[in-house]
Amino acid sequence: MLKTGKMLKQVQHDNLNNSRNQMTLDRIKYFRHLLGGIKEVIHSRFISKRPRPFTFSHMVTNKCNGNCDFCFWKHHKDNEDLSLKEIQRIYKEAGKEGYMNSILWGGEPLLRQDFTEIAKASYDTGMYTKMATNGWFLKENHEFGKYTDLMFISIDAIGEEHDKIRKLDGLFNRCVEGIEFHKIHYPKMRIYACCTISAANDFSSIKDVAKFCKDMDILLYFTINKSYHNFEEWNGKNGFKTLELENEALSEIFREIKNLKKQDYPIRNSDYFIQYIIDKKTYYKCHWPQIATVMYSNGDLLRCGDRKPVISVKDRPLSEVLRSPEFINMINVYKECKLSCVGNYALDASGLWRFEWPAIKSLAQIAIT
Repeated sequence: MLKTGKMLKQVQHDNLNNSRNQMTLDRIKYFRHLLGGIKEVIHSRFISKRPRPFTFSHMVTNKCNGNCDFCFWKHHKDNEDLSLKEIQRIYKEAGKEGYMNSILWGGEPLLRQDFTEIAKASYDTGMYTKMATNGWFLKENHEFGKYTDLMFISIDAIGEEHDKIRKLDGLFNRCVEGIEFHKIHYPKMRIYACCTISAANDFSSIKDVAKFCKDMDILLYFTINKSYHNFEEWNGKNGFKTLELENEALSEIFREIKNLKKQDYPIRNSDYFIQYIIDKKTYYKCHWPQIATVMYSNGDLLRCGDRKPVISVKDRPLSEVLRSPEFINMINVYKECKLSCVGNYALDASGLWRFEWPAIKSLAQIAIT
């Protein structure tokens, strides 16, 4: 912790009067992506006779060097990952099909030594390219930063507390060093800490993460270890269900998070989402499948209701798959899904799809900060 404390003090001093998160002309691409997404929503709802998702979510590998108790995927590591050539073909097709942004995740995506080429393939299509990492390999496999617009780094607590949650000794210090490295070498890339709220941490540790982000001059995004799904195949295999917090506990935590946001901590969850959790709601009409396509590491497209494969793009053109009865039926079935996982992205996107003013207002406020 002594090493961490010294690093944070130096970073806080360096960032005091020179925030990298101020609005600049470099962020025009981000606004183009937002406006393009709104255009696709309008086209899909009122003009097209088929779904036109505009977010491409790709699990680039199912391999991971961590062992988090709340991981959905760690018991599903036996699939073979797509090759770089296959990924490049699919991304090129995604760009032609109107996808505006991508999110590249895992597993741990930086375990792939070709991840820079994967990020470049997304970036070259014009998609606003995001990636999510546990932060372990940020300095070793770093050149993806040239082709990545936004990076999420998992940070659930400070110091050894975070290492215990993620079961990787030394992880937190590697995250700090990696963040500083990327801030210096890839200054245009937006950097977020992604903090998962579960029974493994509490508000005190969450507030410490918020202060860490403020001192580091990076942004903060909260996810929740909670789902209304009840998948038998997962319940007995990891701690996902046992680490869930009840709605009352989540509501109390998010009241405090709302206060932190008012105090100018760099929290980028929407007010729309925060209020939903505070009000202890458990259902919203979800339109996430109409907005996002989720591709597993082997090329299977997944349905979010049970995370089962529907159709593969490994050996078929994406354009053909998106127009297939299997894909269209999946979209239509989940229009009325009542499981409604508590995902900031799904809730916000669904509000945007319905043109609800609170969702639009919240997302606009985030966009201009």
